[in-house]
Amino acid sequence: MAPSRRSILLWSSLSGVLWALAWPAVGGFTALAFVAWLPLLHAERLHEERTVERKRAFVPNVLLAVFIWNAATSWWFFAVSEPLGTRLVSGFTPMIVNSLLMIIPWWLKRVVRRFVDPKAASYGFVFFWLAFEHLHHDWDLQWPWFSIGNVFGTTPSWIQWYEYTGMLGGSLWVLVVNLLLDGVAFNWTIRRPGSIAFLFGALMLVLLPWASSAWLFNSTDTHGGPSVEVVVVQPCIDPYTEKFGGMDPLRQLDEMLALAEPLMTDSTALVVLPETALQEGATLDMYGVEPVYHGLWENDLANARSTRRLEEFQDRFPTAALLTGMSADKLFSREENVPVSARPLFPPGHVPPSGQRWYEAYNAALFLPSEGPLEHYNKSKLVAGVELMPFERILGPLGDLALDLGGTSGSLGQQEEREVLRDSRSGLRIAPAICYESVFGEHVAAHIRNGANVIAIITNDGWWAKTPGYKQHLTFASIRAIETRREVVRSANTGISCFVDRKGVIRDATDWWVPTAERGTVQLYDELTFYVLHGDQIGRVAMACSTLLLLLTMVRMVQRRKEPRPTRAERR
Repeated sequence: MAPSRRSILLWSSLSGVLWALAWPAVGGFTALAFVAWLPLLHAERLHEERTVERKRAFVPNVLLAVFIWNAATSWWFFAVSEPLGTRLVSGFTPMIVNSLLMIIPWWLKRVVRRFVDPKAASYGFVFFWLAFEHLHHDWDLQWPWFSIGNVFGTTPSWIQWYEYTGMLGGSLWVLVVNLLLDGVAFNWTIRRPGSIAFLFGALMLVLLPWASSAWLFNSTDTHGGPSVEVVVVQPCIDPYTEKFGGMDPLRQLDEMLALAEPLMTDSTALVVLPETALQEGATLDMYGVEPVYHGLWENDLANARSTRRLEEFQDRFPTAALLTGMSADKLFSREENVPVSARPLFPPGHVPPSGQRWYEAYNAALFLPSEGPLEHYNKSKLVAGVELMPFERILGPLGDLALDLGGTSGSLGQQEEREVLRDSRSGLRIAPAICYESVFGEHVAAHIRNGANVIAIITNDGWWAKTPGYKQHLTFASIRAIETRREVVRSANTGISCFVDRKGVIRDATDWWVPTAERGTVQLYDELTFYVLHGDQIGRVAMACSTLLLLLTMVRMVQRRKEPRPTRAERR
């Protein structure tokens, strides 16, 4: 008797449920990742048996599984405090788009199975999935939040070898173990020899990486470098009612500095304030030959009121450098070629005879070293749909379609170079990571290659209230610490602020939505890991293997089309 459609749907759904239960801050049963694909692989075999006489697509079953995974682990998108229509769009769009992208490796697996053979399809699935995750880090719809290797963010003792492989090593680990266990189940059900060999292989593949990680975890020194004292501030300013216009920006800054001041000592080398901490409105006087800047214009940051307030604080604590998030703008000269993300300075109907001027908005960081001129860094990895309109370079300006989340919405400008912020007095060389940037391993690694000896994450996770979102975001700090063997300081507006050692262990974590500051000692390191030097080699190899396998599949497709079709009599 052929399997029922209902049973296939139930097995497919079970894969989505297992991924949700494995995911950090949702279920948290990390080990379930090693079996999460098994029900869907079983459903695929049942589908083959059911449709042997009449071929039907299996991809809808995959879509069901991955949508359950996405919906169960990212429902916090709906917590954004926006009108219902906007909330539905902002919630469903990333779930649906990411689910559709996740079915591509499965669809390619089915194509290879049809035109090459099932064994090649199994290998191909590993290549296709890893290539998909690699590519999903670097395009306009980038959303690597649910890359499989991120599932280990709460278990750093399992993944110390990420310093060699990066996060994709975890994805490869999970994929291969799932396929080996599927081989155990398949051979067992048809009583074919080989189940014991597959089971032994799966157990060894689980235990050996785990054991090597345990050895690295116990042998890695966390007190070997020079140390500096750092204060991180968590002000808990409501992003909806206070931060962007509800509270005077200088009052916000004063409250943050007041939290830091009791913890300051003569040894404090760095104070870190969260993303968009500075919200001084930027205006211009355009009546003279040269514009007069008021507010946070990158053309003249030194004269902003916020900068002067920070310098007053620094005068009292001259050994401390200051790093803070800000919403800033830059005015382009009439001679410059403006990027597609530039915005008109003058509204329609108010353009002066001298012509329109253009500016660009940034989600940025301001750095005041203890000695020397101030610096700024503009966020490079932007959130699609909020800070970046996808494919705007092709389609033209689409800023009106952006989801408005306070002062950082619309298409923002980006910085191409991976800057390091340096303080000569303390020896600090900071890799700044603004919010979403902490999700990207190769991005952070590029800062480390440029000389950074510590990572500073500044973020504002209050948009989605007390949901799994801010807890999931925290786990990326541990992964980045292991990949780069750099300690992390994390300042989050509403939490969680903390310190992370080079083994990925979180310490001195604050509570959610509690105004506070924490003082900690951070070790500085200079050695470069294999991952920092060479990047996502697993992703690049997967892309090459995927390309070769797809070329072979295309050749087989052409060969099959050239084969003579059987006559009606032969088919009978």
